[in-house]
Amino acid sequence: MSMTTALSGLIAAQQDISTTSHNIANVNTNAFRKSRAEFVDDYYTNPMDSFQTVVGSGTHMSRVAVQFDQGNFVATGQTLDLAIQGPGFFTVAPQIDVNDNPTEVAYTRNGGFKLDSTNRIADSSGRPLLAWPVANDGTVLSMEDGAMAPVDVPLVAGTTQPTDELALQMRMPSGDDMLGQQDAVPPTNAFDAADPTSYAFSTPVPMSDEQGNAVEARAYYIKTRNPDVLDETTEYEMRLFVDGNEVPAADALNPTTFTFDAAGELVDGQGNLEFGVGAVDYTISVAGSMMQDQPFAMESANHNGTGPLGLSNLEVDDSGVIWANYGTDNRMALGRVALATFPNPQGLRQTGNASFRAAADSGQPVHSAPGEKGLGQLQSGMLERSNVDLTEELVHLLTAQRNYQANAKAMETSSSLMQSVMNIRS
Repeated sequence: MSMTTALSGLIAAQQDISTTSHNIANVNTNAFRKSRAEFVDDYYTNPMDSFQTVVGSGTHMSRVAVQFDQGNFVATGQTLDLAIQGPGFFTVAPQIDVNDNPTEVAYTRNGGFKLDSTNRIADSSGRPLLAWPVANDGTVLSMEDGAMAPVDVPLVAGTTQPTDELALQMRMPSGDDMLGQQDAVPPTNAFDAADPTSYAFSTPVPMSDEQGNAVEARAYYIKTRNPDVLDETTEYEMRLFVDGNEVPAADALNPTTFTFDAAGELVDGQGNLEFGVGAVDYTISVAGSMMQDQPFAMESANHNGTGPLGLSNLEVDDSGVIWANYGTDNRMALGRVALATFPNPQGLRQTGNASFRAAADSGQPVHSAPGEKGLGQLQSGMLERSNVDLTEELVHLLTAQRNYQANAKAMETSSSLMQSVMNIRS
């Protein structure tokens, strides 16, 4: 009997050492929860035994109790590194169906999230973070358990508008000696984009199509009139090409010209030029352009075409709302992080990867948002470290080692006593 008792002590000490070794091995595992081996004493009796003389029969491990003390935080500077200040678990989905509904759920305090290859917020194991749906201003639309879903982060957002208005501000030369290769005023030959003697200058102009993609466009400038004694104005004509094709003037009988007075200022009413006949029309404003005794220069060129705005910033506030900025002004909420708590966290089933699953002993999860229903706040740019105290574990390891040695000695003594009994017969 004493041999069996000593053996139970050896087994218990070994289990205690294994639990402590597991804690030490995970001292640097983010959000790891240390465990404690708990033991109970064994008594085996029958109805005829006196309880006053019953000798214990050893021990066995009753459970491995996970300790949910909060670990220290370390700053990372990464927006999607999240830590929970207070109780709660992140909700992640190891498996989702074709409709992005989670078919399996796990819980963890490891907030080391990132964007995966599909621009979805997920942990290092590829499990998507679950969040509540929100409106663009961050208002939660539903907090039903079935509403939790992965968070997608579009790399571009916003509507597109094709260019139909341009604003070009130019400095046009007054002297004929600064007209590029144009051979005369007006040119000797009819305008031809392939003939540089038929125009003075050409410049690319900004323009985008219905999808927000840049379109190749070019403007050509022709000096068509010099001042004389009867008329002191100077006239330039503009031609517009888009995707290699000329866009005709809106008024086929009147070319698209702009006129400067003797002081080099635009003549009233000469600021807008109209191009296009049909589905696509363009209005080009040359307001602010001047004529000077200097070479040609494009001072500024703008257009009203817009394309999708790229993701410029991502942030998570302490209430768990995930915000994305597109461009400089377009800010929208993508979701609100869903946290969970349990009536009995000690009853959770460990699954590795610093994660847990709900079990019968834990009770059903209660899902809510950070800062609500007793759940903690989020801290972005922080990670929670393991709650293992290495010094404490090393001391405990030495204690467990001594226990193992003592039980081994007790077994050795029991073996010696049995040997002595065997020697009596001999």
